[in-house]
Amino acid sequence: MIYPYILAPIIGFFFGSLPMAWIIVRLVTGKDVRDEGSGSVSTRNTVRTAGYSWAILTASLDVTKGFLGTFLVRYVFFNTLTFADPVYLDLLAALCGIAAFAGHCWMPWMKFKGGKGFAVLSGAMIVMNPWGLLVWWLSLPIYLVIIRYSGISGIMATASVAISYTIFFLVGQFTTLNGTYWNTWATMVFGWGCTLLIILRMIPDFIGMRNGSIKRWENVNVKQWMK
Repeated sequence: MIYPYILAPIIGFFFGSLPMAWIIVRLVTGKDVRDEGSGSVSTRNTVRTAGYSWAILTASLDVTKGFLGTFLVRYVFFNTLTFADPVYLDLLAALCGIAAFAGHCWMPWMKFKGGKGFAVLSGAMIVMNPWGLLVWWLSLPIYLVIIRYSGISGIMATASVAISYTIFFLVGQFTTLNGTYWNTWATMVFGWGCTLLIILRMIPDFIGMRNGSIKRWENVNVKQWMK
């Protein structure tokens, strides 16, 4: 049965592509978030355009996008299928989560502008393996201090999640820790898939770093994240 493997990414992409930052900024300020700041449809640009309170709401809704689509695919929409083995349901959820991440990065309704997708990634990780959420948010500040480029730090944090999911899988294969999160290779697909996507999404930023339009942080003052 092939249709679930087509439908799951479509569901994920739809949820991920919902432009929450654009909607909130438009309702609150009447502005188009794409015309402000960095031009991205993101929490970061919502801070610049509408302030921290509305940015918190944007981030919460973006996390919800990643969580809801992945949760529905994993536990609701396909749970009654005759082939509904947990491993294959995890794979469907992984494909959904990757597509949600892509949908946020390249929103078709926003002329394929979007954000970096980290909030959507966080929401999907809650379903796929919540330990990844801990790895991402604990490793990000370390990379920020060392690298002082927010985008590259996000890539490294996402790669750290993929590595942690790989370790979970390998430990589950060679120990008695079989069970939730320990024995599914689908989490590795999710982790490495999202890592590849964020590298692709960061190509314009790499160009900006090279030509000097995106500068390295001078220190570890978080306010620079808003520049």
